[in-house]
Amino acid sequence: MAARLIQRCSRLLAAARSFQASPVSILSECPRSCPPPLPLASPLHTSAPCRYTDSLPALKQKASGQSEKDFVAVIQSASTAEELLQISTEHGKNANRAAAIINQIAKVTDGNKVAAVVNDKRFGELLSTVNRQIQVIWNARLVGLLRSLHLLQLDNKNLFLRSVETEVRWRLRKFSIELLGRLARVIVPCAQTEEQKVLVLDLAKTVELRWTEVRDTKTLVNVIYSLSQVSKTLLERMEDKVLEFAELFTPEESRTITMALAAQNCRSLPILRALSFHLVQRNMDLSSAVIIDLLYAYAKLNFSQQQVLQKMASDLLPKVPELSSREMSGCIRSFSSLRYLNLPLCEAIAQACLERSPSLTPAQLSSIILSFAHLNFLPSQQEEFFTMVVQRLSSELDSLSPPLLVDLVWSLCVLQLVTPDFLQKALEPQIYNQFMGNANKPTNYSLKLTQINATAQLECPEYRGPLIPLSLLSASSPPAGGSNLSALQTDIRNVLLDVFPAKETCAFSRKTVYGHHIDAEFIYDSENKPLALRNFVDPHVLHSSGTDALPEGARRL
Repeated sequence: MAARLIQRCSRLLAAARSFQASPVSILSECPRSCPPPLPLASPLHTSAPCRYTDSLPALKQKASGQSEKDFVAVIQSASTAEELLQISTEHGKNANRAAAIINQIAKVTDGNKVAAVVNDKRFGELLSTVNRQIQVIWNARLVGLLRSLHLLQLDNKNLFLRSVETEVRWRLRKFSIELLGRLARVIVPCAQTEEQKVLVLDLAKTVELRWTEVRDTKTLVNVIYSLSQVSKTLLERMEDKVLEFAELFTPEESRTITMALAAQNCRSLPILRALSFHLVQRNMDLSSAVIIDLLYAYAKLNFSQQQVLQKMASDLLPKVPELSSREMSGCIRSFSSLRYLNLPLCEAIAQACLERSPSLTPAQLSSIILSFAHLNFLPSQQEEFFTMVVQRLSSELDSLSPPLLVDLVWSLCVLQLVTPDFLQKALEPQIYNQFMGNANKPTNYSLKLTQINATAQLECPEYRGPLIPLSLLSASSPPAGGSNLSALQTDIRNVLLDVFPAKETCAFSRKTVYGHHIDAEFIYDSENKPLALRNFVDPHVLHSSGTDALPEGARRL
């Protein structure tokens, strides 16, 4: 009995050793009725990236006589979805290969042909194969498959798409940090259903726990760009990583991180300063696309650093003729928001406006003029530029929206190029009634209209059009800011109170009909003695109680 038991154990041990040594020979010698060994029983792949080992697909590939490298070369050589679907009839029975074929189909298929490909019967068979054997698909290929299904515009409630998302969620903790970064770029922009939003939250929590594993700039950029809006805690932890890798970032990666900060309105000065410093230190010519995006982000975050703005202006100057009208108006608008004046760049943009004026839309030209007004810039060819503006916009005023019309006329007033026709259009009752005295409208437009009205009264004697009534000017006047005085204003007010102890001889925070406030006002007679303000006519304030004219030799300060 003991001898039989020993013999039986010996045979089982020998069989186990032969299985470990040559699994391929066992598969080839095993009859068809004998099922292949389960993947979990094989000790050959101890570091498989998924829940099941990848030995079974590898064995099938060897048995078929074609390596994975050869298969990838075959599908990459296909240039159309039809060729790939034809290949799927031979290699689509393996889930890994089916996923690779779907990924390649997504790369070569145009948006117009997506519906035809998705409705193809062979594509449905590929999805079925993937769904049946989804546990054995490699991690990187699974993430690529999820991206491809979104590119092929599968409905978010599609069962195959939901199956892939569920499998991805199960494997999150087994993905490398680099793969988690790639997954973030895939799933975050497409998260619409509750299940997808939960997947994004789980992904963010996983990266939060493993943020110290980030070792390359690409992963860092992917994480910040995609997950910074999901988790503020993660963004705070990534700040140290950005400072560590700032020197290694390419301009494009710096642009991506800065845009991610701007999208979240996160004004992280350490990150912005580090990125801008290394942009200046490198002798690399920035592309126009990178410059325009950086300018937009800096303007939104109100980050003005003279050295990096100077570099961007210098790099952009020779590229101005190549810029589209939209790019040109966008970059000068960003410079004006940052209050950075670069004369050569502004001259180049003004010259480009003269050369391509027919291609500029009224909105784009108005935006450029508004930017010039903020920078207080007049082109060297002032008359020619002004003539072009009048010719292009005089007939387009009716097509401009009220806010854009007010911005345009206000800009021309600042540049002292306004004409009575532009003033009359902005001061029409149907225009100013939309902003004046309306608490729901931005106060800056009320102020601009007040200043336009003052320009029509004081600087354009030939103007004979309508003016804004005094009642509306009073109702729309913003507060004078007496409760928010700066230290300098407070000191000056205290000194004036010592000089003018009588309250009626000095007034503070006076509201004017011109849209400006006077910090302090007083009147001296010819002998330098203060006079009471309330006794004299004050035409520049909203409500004047005096009736007397100033005596001879008196001065109003």
